[in-house]
Amino acid sequence: MKIEILPKFVDEAATPVAQSVGNSIAGVWNLVFGNHVSLWLKKQEVKHQRNYEDFVSRTNSKVESIPEENLKEPEMYMIGPAIEASKYYIDSEELREMFANLIAASVDSRINEKTHPSFVEIIKQLSPLDALILKNFLIGEIYPIARIKVSNQVKSEYRIIYENIMEFTPKEDFEATISSISNLQRLGLVVIDYNQYLTQPFTYDYIEQSPAYLKSQEYIDDTFSKVDFNKGIISITPLGRNFVRTCCANF
Repeated sequence: MKIEILPKFVDEAATPVAQSVGNSIAGVWNLVFGNHVSLWLKKQEVKHQRNYEDFVSRTNSKVESIPEENLKEPEMYMIGPAIEASKYYIDSEELREMFANLIAASVDSRINEKTHPSFVEIIKQLSPLDALILKNFLIGEIYPIARIKVSNQVKSEYRIIYENIMEFTPKEDFEATISSISNLQRLGLVVIDYNQYLTQPFTYDYIEQSPAYLKSQEYIDDTFSKVDFNKGIISITPLGRNFVRTCCANF
């Protein structure tokens, strides 16, 4: 990438002195930043190679663990796109693990029927955070969820501030987690329902200690006087269940 700091200094019509000054600046610039960029690229190449080797090792390990009687010839429409797409995502540990699982599943007759060609495209649309959230559905299929609102009790008005607050929302970046949950819903992996909620005691107690609930206090003003929340549930869909069992196992 070439960056022209002072274009007039390298203009062919510039005076010899101006051209000399321009060449000096450009030379020093390339010496300082050019070497830095080159070093950065070398570091990225080494990192990518290390991740590639880890990806190959993970995939081989998973395939080798399949009993011989359960090995099957993979369908090209499944394994071809999976291997092709994986090369763009192996720098994320979570996503390369998903691709390794999917490739192994394509040759395992025990779980091959749970795989679907859409799984490749689904992984391509996931972030590492999305993948970590999905991991929870290996343990349970329904979780409490809530949306937080500020309301005016006198006028019976309210405004939704945050939606899709879950108990395992990381405190350091709850807004990113909220977006991730919305993405999982968009992909058809989970469904969110605020017309139902769980009735076990203390299930929703985590809400009032959540970063989203505390941040919602900032919206209290002359219009809105109370922070409240709606209880709901988030559950895995049949597609999501098969995806998680195929791509998130041993995650």
